[in-house]
Amino acid sequence: MDMPCYVCSTREVRPGESKSFVLTTTAGNVLEVALYNLDGKFYAISQRCQHKGGPLNKGIVQDNIVTCPWHGWKYSVVDGKSPHEGGDSVNSYETAIVDDKVYVDPNPVHKGKRVSKPHKKYTDVEDAVTNYLRQASADSASRIPSIELRKVRVLGISTTNANDKVAPRPSTSETALQYALDHARTQLAAETVMVRLRQLNIKDCEGYYSKNPKACIFPCSISEMDKDDQMIEIYDRMIVWADIVVVASPIRWGSASSLYYKMVQRLNSVQNQMPTYDNMLIRDKVAAFIITGGQDNIQHVAGEMMSFWTQLGFVLAKFPFVGWSRGWYAEDTENNYDTMKDEARFRKDVARTVRAAVTMSDLLRRNRYDEGLLEKPEFRSSEVT
Repeated sequence: MDMPCYVCSTREVRPGESKSFVLTTTAGNVLEVALYNLDGKFYAISQRCQHKGGPLNKGIVQDNIVTCPWHGWKYSVVDGKSPHEGGDSVNSYETAIVDDKVYVDPNPVHKGKRVSKPHKKYTDVEDAVTNYLRQASADSASRIPSIELRKVRVLGISTTNANDKVAPRPSTSETALQYALDHARTQLAAETVMVRLRQLNIKDCEGYYSKNPKACIFPCSISEMDKDDQMIEIYDRMIVWADIVVVASPIRWGSASSLYYKMVQRLNSVQNQMPTYDNMLIRDKVAAFIITGGQDNIQHVAGEMMSFWTQLGFVLAKFPFVGWSRGWYAEDTENNYDTMKDEARFRKDVARTVRAAVTMSDLLRRNRYDEGLLEKPEFRSSEVT
């Protein structure tokens, strides 16, 4: 049984404040404890949230309940328990005041437990990604890639926000994307799938990365907490299923569509896996882009897209983007679709971009490019000195 440990004077944590301390038991165990002063009475609970280890001393306290600043898990600072039945709990510790000195007993009065579980769709995609990466590593070790035995898979992502229910209309970017997928399927023997972002219920990014890189987890905690969030379908298709991702966007005031940005902000959890956890989720995949608009700015949009997707881990082939525009003075936007539909040169460029992507995908898959990188110690950021 460990003896109570001195942590601070009563003056160091004023009423309404909290502070974290590290305690070392006689057995050498290290405990992180959050100490709270509520109207002159001191309480101590575990510093780390049961969910993903968020710092509880940084959370807001209201009615004796602290909310984890990372993802919103709640605990009573009095006993460490969840304010709702069936919730997770953390350790709570007895405190004592002797001569204006605060002592914390390292033997927990209540032992915390993780009892909550993510919903099935979340665990399914988490397991699918884990199995995919394990298989990729096994293929690399055996030098017999199993994915070479199947057709190349092309995922098309349409980011136009045309309202199909209120006023459906033809879309230049989506029509071009459909042509690209048709060409890949009929001329290049590929499997193809189109995902229309406007038909998915994708929640807004809540900026967990800004709180702490380790708060931006994969799969995204928004998908974990909201079973109706369909961003999880993008994760599954992009990471596990696809070899090539073709993103199509119209130009909206010189930038990609609003739905495009809604998606890529939620992809931060994919990119963050590499610098924070040394875990590369995107393996041997190619990205390509189709950008259309009545007015110019295609190169700016393409540059921004290519920068982001290469940071995710995608590789670009020759001619990685194709664009179509009628120029600055094309204010008769109602004629955009008919004009583009008859543009044979544009269809030729789309086919060239898709063919280059398929060729690059074949090279990557046969040579296990990304797996080869991972085998090199200097590639891992944690091993760079």
